[in-house]
Amino acid sequence: MKENIDVDKVIRLAVCSDQRKDILLLMNDGMKSLRELRDELKLSSPAIVHALRELETSHIIRQDTNRNYMVTPLGRSAARKVLDFQGAMAVLMRDEAFWFEHDMGGIPDHLFDKIGSLRDATLIVGTPTDIFKALRHFVELFRDSKVVKLVSPFYIQDIGELVLEQFARQQHVALVLTDEVSHHLIDEIGRERLSKARSENLELYETRDNPKLVLVVADAFMALALYRLDGAFDYSYTLTSQDTEAIAWGQELFEYHVASSESVVL
Repeated sequence: MKENIDVDKVIRLAVCSDQRKDILLLMNDGMKSLRELRDELKLSSPAIVHALRELETSHIIRQDTNRNYMVTPLGRSAARKVLDFQGAMAVLMRDEAFWFEHDMGGIPDHLFDKIGSLRDATLIVGTPTDIFKALRHFVELFRDSKVVKLVSPFYIQDIGELVLEQFARQQHVALVLTDEVSHHLIDEIGRERLSKARSENLELYETRDNPKLVLVVADAFMALALYRLDGAFDYSYTLTSQDTEAIAWGQELFEYHVASSESVVL
C-alpha cells in the first residue's frame, strides 16, 4: 500500500531549516553528488547527509543508482514555491510604501503570485517640489517606445498628442480605457483620424470597470502606477523595469484587462 505523504511535514522540511532549504534550491538546478553539495554549501558531510535523509524520507528528493541526488516532482514543486515566495518578499519588502499603501485590486491573484517578476524594478518617487516626477517619467517612456500598450481609467494629460506621435511614426498602440476616457480620446483626436489608423496600428478597448491602476507595457520597458487606499490616484509613485521578465509580467496584466474589455468599433 502506498505511503501517505504528510503535506504539513513536507512544508516544514522545505522551509524551516536553512540547510534543507539550501540543499533543495541547489538541487532544483540539477542533479548533485554529495561532494558537489558539500563543496557548494560549505557544509560537512554528516550535516548534509542528515538533511538529505530527512528530505528523502519525505519524498522531496531521491538518489539514483550512481548515488547522485535529485529533486522529485514534489521537491521541484516545493522549490519553485520557495523561490516564488522569496522573490515576492524581496519585491514587497523593498518597496513597502508602493505595495502596502495602495489598492492592488487591479492585479489578479495569478499575477500577484508572480510579483517576484518585478524584483529588478525601480521605484520612481515624486518629491514635494516635483510631485509629478513619476508621471512625467511614465509619459517619457511612452513617447520613446515602438510598441505601446496602455491601461488607464483616467485621461492622462497629452495622451492624445502622444498617440498621434505614435501614429506619425507608424508605431503600434493598444489602449484599454474606460468608456468615458475612450470617448474623450475620440473627441480629441477625431473619429475619422482614429478609424484610418485603427486597421494598421491601433487597438482600442473599453472597460466598464475601473482597472484601479495605470499600466504601460512597451517593447523595452513596463511601468505601473496604483491608486491609494482612499481611492485617489497616486501621481507620486511609478514602478518601472526594463527586465524581460517584468515586461512579460506587464504583458500578462495588460491581456488580463483586455479580456474584460470590449473592442471599440470606429
